[in-house]
Amino acid sequence: MKIVYVHHAERNHGDKSVPREEQDITEDGIKEAELLAKKVHLLNVTKIYSSEHKRCIHTSNILNKNLNLDVKVDERFNEKTKEESWEEFIERNMEAIDNIISSSNSDDCILCITSGVNLSAFVAYFTGNDKVRVQGLTMSPVLFTPDNDVF
Repeated sequence: MKIVYVHHAERNHGDKSVPREEQDITEDGIKEAELLAKKVHLLNVTKIYSSEHKRCIHTSNILNKNLNLDVKVDERFNEKTKEESWEEFIERNMEAIDNIISSSNSDDCILCITSGVNLSAFVAYFTGNDKVRVQGLTMSPVLFTPDNDVF
């Protein structure tokens, strides 16, 4: 099984009156996602999960253009809220990853499109280090496997 964390495409920061969860991707972000979509099919992707934020869903839909899979929207992959602690945020994401693994087959390749801060939870899940804090970069796919295979 392969799980591929993907940071959403470049976000439009222009209009500060638009809530973060409703911010879409830029024209450059669309081009970035289209470029990655040309490579994603090589992974034989079987499932796609996305945060419910608009920029993640838009990125997911572009990556899915040639795959024609159902994009599963999971709020547990949303960014950290002001109301939750870092530990709660990591736990929420790790629970989602655990559910994906337990409901998938060993030959599945799963894309998880979310925000940069969520990479910390993926690293925590697959390394056991829940103290790490990392930030994913725009359109930066990172491969993980439950059995620690290296690609």
